[in-house]
Amino acid sequence: MLILVFSGSSAIAAPSPKTGAPCTKSGLVKTYQGKKFTCVGSGKKLVWSKGVSTKPTPIASTAGSNQASTPTPSPSPTPVLTLAQKWAATGSRALEGFNQAFPQKSSQYPTLETVWRISEQVNPKISTEIQRQYKESIDFWSAYTKHQGVLQVIVGTLDDIEFVCKWRSSYLEMQAPDCNKSFRTDKTRKWDAHTTQMPTKATDFYFMTDPATLTAPDFLPRVPHEFFHNVQWAQTVRYKSLLPCWAEEGGAEYFGILVSSQGDLEEFLKRRYQPLTDRRGKLMRTQLTQVDWKEWLMSVDMNSVIPGSYEWGCQGVQPEGIYSYGLLATEYLNIKLGTAGLLELYRDSESLGWNKAIEKAFGKSKSEAYDEIAAYMRDEHRINLSQKIISR
Repeated sequence: MLILVFSGSSAIAAPSPKTGAPCTKSGLVKTYQGKKFTCVGSGKKLVWSKGVSTKPTPIASTAGSNQASTPTPSPSPTPVLTLAQKWAATGSRALEGFNQAFPQKSSQYPTLETVWRISEQVNPKISTEIQRQYKESIDFWSAYTKHQGVLQVIVGTLDDIEFVCKWRSSYLEMQAPDCNKSFRTDKTRKWDAHTTQMPTKATDFYFMTDPATLTAPDFLPRVPHEFFHNVQWAQTVRYKSLLPCWAEEGGAEYFGILVSSQGDLEEFLKRRYQPLTDRRGKLMRTQLTQVDWKEWLMSVDMNSVIPGSYEWGCQGVQPEGIYSYGLLATEYLNIKLGTAGLLELYRDSESLGWNKAIEKAFGKSKSEAYDEIAAYMRDEHRINLSQKIISR
């Protein structure tokens, strides 16, 4: 006899779940045709629940549109601006003077001859760098002016006062018995730089011991600063008796910064920025209006030579910013008149005096010319203080 035995769970297929159809175990879950059914109690019976779709809910498209939604593009990275680009966007006119000077003009006049006196105690890095910077300054100014004679340059350490005095006095044929007492000897100083001109001869001289001082922010424009006094001297040997303190020292500071940049715009802006953050003097306690700046110009309008005295005539106003704020006034003269025109202004002061020379250059009264300069100083100083620059 053949007996066949079948297992109900394996021989009979389980019925597909259907809403309301009986099921066998409460809580049992089955998925069928994209829906999930659950065995639940209904009275005394167990039946399949209403199926719940297992398909993902589509993202709703924009109302009224049958097109697929467009993905939002990633934002473009913000371009990184250079310092020069940032500065140009401020409305500053400082770049005008820079662009007039560079590319550097070709030489029009003979190269100035120099004779060097360098102490044996001076670090070779110092002497080499100062000589290099003199060559740069001479090359730059040979496009604008003719020099006379031979320029002596003396370089000593901070303790080489006797060495400097010896060569300055002998070359310039000057009697200076108190020369050793003329220069600072305090231990806090890092460098000193000076120039002395006689009617037919000139000498620049430096005191420096540590070569690291060469890169100090306040020294960076110093060599072309001192050299510019020789440019002023080439226009009129009486420049110290004719030019206002702000024009004499502010002019040297501006061109010291300009020439030392050697055509690097960002270096020019960094070196220009630092002195203009100077907050010393009465001027910085005002509201910095055009009137304030004009009053400042008038207050520092004296000369550095005092007739019948060996004192420096600018000593009393040095803390008032003749270097730092004076460079802004010179920058405007350079933009308005051009470098050649600025040197002509210096020459005219020899025959006309400063007041008449400035009136000739501007074609208006000195008071009106100073109004114009003051407006430029006000605007540029505000721009400078609003910028955030790490100078070095």
